[in-house]
Amino acid sequence: MLIVMGPNMSGKSTYLQQVCLIIILAQIGCYVPARFATIRVVDHIFTRMGSMDNLESNSSTFMTEMKETAFIMQNVSERSLIITDELGRATSSSDGLAIAWSCCEYLLSLKAYTIFATHIETMAELATIYPNVKISHFDVDVKNNRLDFKFQLKDGPRYIPHYGLLLAEVAGLPSSVIETARSITSRIAQKELKKMEVNCRQYHHIQMAYRVAQKLICLKYSSHNEETVRQALQNLKDSYLQSQV
Repeated sequence: MLIVMGPNMSGKSTYLQQVCLIIILAQIGCYVPARFATIRVVDHIFTRMGSMDNLESNSSTFMTEMKETAFIMQNVSERSLIITDELGRATSSSDGLAIAWSCCEYLLSLKAYTIFATHIETMAELATIYPNVKISHFDVDVKNNRLDFKFQLKDGPRYIPHYGLLLAEVAGLPSSVIETARSITSRIAQKELKKMEVNCRQYHHIQMAYRVAQKLICLKYSSHNEETVRQALQNLKDSYLQSQV
């Protein structure tokens, strides 16, 4: 499972659509926009993107989201690709987090390959529990209280404080509203920042151990001679001690 994080307009939704198109192109035998690509064959591509209500079926935005998610859960297999964008955003923050987290755990139990885009920073904690969860983020710099979007996907979580306020200010909200919102969110963020720093350290250690395990398995089943394997193990040990695996 890949969890993609980043502010609004950083490129998350575009990236999800791009992955779907590349999978389809590859499976019908077309070229894909890459120098090299290893792409697994999938039996279905399920997407949960966008947010709108459905007047014809008398469904709110959240109900529409839940119906589409339920359809995915009922039909997914371990060879499916699931693309989910901002699951749980149409309800309260606590319920949205709970639903997003439980859906991720369910999909992990099925071993289905999932790309999950979210603003919920707590979702990064999944990677401290499950070694097969990877966290990525779209790089953004903050310059002069403005967001500078790089549109580059990078490894690991990253906490960007108050990006919603920066976008709201660009959109033209009154300065008094922005200042009040900033004072409120700063008090909330002080507690969350400490928690995110701990999660980042835990994520780094778990991912490093996971990569070591992968390389050990490759060496176990390799056809290299004993001397080459011994040297590879020594190099792996040195890299691990230097935190460069």
